Amino acid sequence: METTPGPPPSRAESITALQSVLSALAYSLTRTAVHARMVAAAGMPIDRAGLALLRVLAEEPEPLRVGELARRLDVRHPHVTRQVSQLAEQGLVERVESGDDRRVQLVAPTRRGLDTLARVVQTAEAKLTESLAGVDPERIMAAVDVLGRLDFTPGWGARGAGGSTGEGPPDEDAEDRARD
Repeated sequence: METTPGPPPSRAESITALQSVLSALAYSLTRTAVHARMVAAAGMPIDRAGLALLRVLAEEPEPLRVGELARRLDVRHPHVTRQVSQLAEQGLVERVESGDDRRVQLVAPTRRGLDTLARVVQTAEAKLTESLAGVDPERIMAAVDVLGRLDFTPGWGARGAGGSTGEGPPDEDAEDRARD
């Protein structure tokens, strides 16, 4: 989006423009077809929920409890349990017993899971590089700074605005079917 000559926009106009761009971006990034093209280009079949779970696990030096994963992903515990089972069947994560309590199951990414995540990230970064060709690195970092300040903690956004009852995550497949 290029800026036009003239007086600078007001703060309210700037925020309205940012909200519009964020809405379009969120819509695009959550489309099943967009995700499918990205993971196909990376040669790594993994669904969005599995990719999000792998991202959280890859950021941590130690395995995490399922409850902690659910908290960080802002979804219900059973949803994460099912996702972990699917990823374990694919060889992307492994369950590890806790040394303190053998009843506690921890989850860690496998080498294959980390490689899968790396290939998807590389594919996304290549697309960003292509899309942002000619944009000064300072402008990119300004966007990083602005986006990094956004607060999407629980209670903000769709869930806080009546988009959910708080009983758990919305039916992602139903949302995908409605969008695609």
